[in-house]
Amino acid sequence: MEQIHNKLMESSKGYASWHEHPHHKKVHWGVIILILAIFVLIFFKGVANWRNAVTNLVVIEIAPPSAILTLDPKEKAVGVGDSFTVDVILDTDGKQVDGVDLYSLHYDPTILNVVDGVSAKPGIQVIPGTIMDFNAVNSVDQATGTIKFSQAATGGTSFSGKGVLASIHFKAVGKGSTYLKFDFSFGSTKDTNVAHAGKDQLARVVDALYTVK
Repeated sequence: MEQIHNKLMESSKGYASWHEHPHHKKVHWGVIILILAIFVLIFFKGVANWRNAVTNLVVIEIAPPSAILTLDPKEKAVGVGDSFTVDVILDTDGKQVDGVDLYSLHYDPTILNVVDGVSAKPGIQVIPGTIMDFNAVNSVDQATGTIKFSQAATGGTSFSGKGVLASIHFKAVGKGSTYLKFDFSFGSTKDTNVAHAGKDQLARVVDALYTVK
């Protein structure tokens, strides 16, 4: 750097004249400070962009489950011998899902019985909805009042929105009140759940209460 400076002093009168100017040191420092300021701005802008990118990735990764399973109607009063239908409603809250397990739904079999919804197959079953195309499990244990149902999407498809997962046709056989109740623990994949890419998306369930007079 010193050699370049000396050559410029020898070959350029303008440079030599400017170099002898009483304010040339201030100009030198001004240029250095300006360059440093530019580097600082570039550095902090890069850090800010990096932090924004990381923040966006984290938000996507930890988006909480928000799907809901409800029963319609959630309350009903009927007489002995009456029949009625309950729809299991899935609301994905706009997210994509590719499978649902009802493991399990419970009712009091001394008050209600499930009427078979698929006569072409042996056993007692509920009526599958059509929001996904493969019914993996569909069974009713009338003795214990237990319903198990599982539906999944195939071929890389998925479901988003609100729809009827299954319909249950009940007949009132005894007086009293009974809950139709989901087995559900938040975050567990061993009971009722709504899945996408292997991750549980079910945030909550809403049980129902039915009375036979």
